[in-house]
Amino acid sequence: ACVTLTDTFPPAVPTGLQAVAGDGTISLIWDANAERDLDGYIVLRAARPGDVLTPMTPNPIRETTFRDVVPAGTAYVYAVAAVDRAGNVSPPSNRVEETAR
Repeated sequence: ACVTLTDTFPPAVPTGLQAVAGDGTISLIWDANAERDLDGYIVLRAARPGDVLTPMTPNPIRETTFRDVVPAGTAYVYAVAAVDRAGNVSPPSNRVEETAR
């Protein structure tokens, strides 16, 4: 009998997430994951620390940076999740909060 194996293991949680405020922007940077089957990253955002994080990127992005254009003076909370080619999603990274200038 032929058995098709299914990948059910999510990638590792992304590490090193940092946020830097700019004029009307918040730039994110994080460490790259090492999985060979990594498809990319989903950037998550919430308006307040206790709010549910929602995806900012509809599809995984390959870069380990992201620039969010936001109103000055507004604080946002971010996290990043890794996605592999099988569609498995890691738990979210550490959360970071930043306010655009």
